[in-house]
Amino acid sequence: MEKTVIACMGLLMLHAVPSALAQTNYKIVDNADKSVTVTKGAEKETVLVIEDEVKFSISRTPSINKSQPPLQNNNISLKGGVFGLTINESVTSMLRVLGTPTSTYSVNEDTVLYSYGRNLWVVTHKGIVKKVTTENHWVSTTLTNSIAFDNRFNSDWLIEEKVGYETKKAELLKQLPEGNQIERGKYRFTLKKKADVNLDVIIDLKIINGEKEWLVNGFEYGYTDTAYIKDSSNETEKAHQYNEVIAFVDSKRKQGDTITIEQLDEQGFRPIFDAYADNGDVIQVYGNHLVLNFSYQELSKLSVYESVFRNKQDLEDWKFAEHYFEQPSTEVKALYGDEIMGNDDYWQVFLDDAKYDLYFVENDDGTMMLAELEIEFF
Repeated sequence: MEKTVIACMGLLMLHAVPSALAQTNYKIVDNADKSVTVTKGAEKETVLVIEDEVKFSISRTPSINKSQPPLQNNNISLKGGVFGLTINESVTSMLRVLGTPTSTYSVNEDTVLYSYGRNLWVVTHKGIVKKVTTENHWVSTTLTNSIAFDNRFNSDWLIEEKVGYETKKAELLKQLPEGNQIERGKYRFTLKKKADVNLDVIIDLKIINGEKEWLVNGFEYGYTDTAYIKDSSNETEKAHQYNEVIAFVDSKRKQGDTITIEQLDEQGFRPIFDAYADNGDVIQVYGNHLVLNFSYQELSKLSVYESVFRNKQDLEDWKFAEHYFEQPSTEVKALYGDEIMGNDDYWQVFLDDAKYDLYFVENDDGTMMLAELEIEFF
């Protein structure tokens, strides 16, 4: 006799994180046909694995590093993957092997990029791992420098158990002669000649004790074709309620109210990037420009930058309170007068309840125009 059992795969049973303030949705798909046949004595059970949407939490506190699972190994290889995580595993497996991601970037509804600290990036597509790399092609330095470190991912790794961080290029070629130099700074290993899954060793030119050396600096493991990242840039840049979030924060500020993550969530606002910082802040990003920092659930800083994702430089018009994109410096001067400190392209203003940092650029007419704004709330 065969009977059918319906089961749900949930992440919370595998990995629970206390003190959660920010949440990211993950879709879990563990197998293609969503069924597993299990023999129990004389009977067979077909377990249907239901695709489930799970609320997975990012901790607010940097102490999360102390509760992350230890790495299974420090080896990077075509067959063994990266620290025990291999291509085509599910996000569930990623969480089990590597623990809680430091940041989550929802490129589109199918593609999600996770980081572990600032030095390990995992690209997933439809819930499946497609690439693991030390190379950050997606997030600007401004944003990367805001997120927390993950103390497990340092330079103590070995490629194919032979070559490590800052190994000289000549030694790389000697120890692993089976690879191919495909670019000046990239040495590739392929499991099969026509396979599209590769392990690339990244080689950079560095100056050590005054001498120039080509040294191993990182790796990329996974599918070569990452078109689903590149082709999704326009979708990522859709407003995602960018101006609506600014208007909501502005209105709450005028009423003298605090702004919380919960309030933004209740309004239906959904960031495309969230992370936690070393100081315990939760970071949310809307569109390509608006960054919010929350301390103990309350908004502590609002920033409007030129671009927080790489290769996306188009600025949207923005307005916050008395300030707006390309506002002439003379108009800002009229607002604050002698309260302004700083030089031509950077001004700082202290108010009773906030500190303003204002960044200007010069236009073709020589007029200084407001380009970026950071506001820290007291």
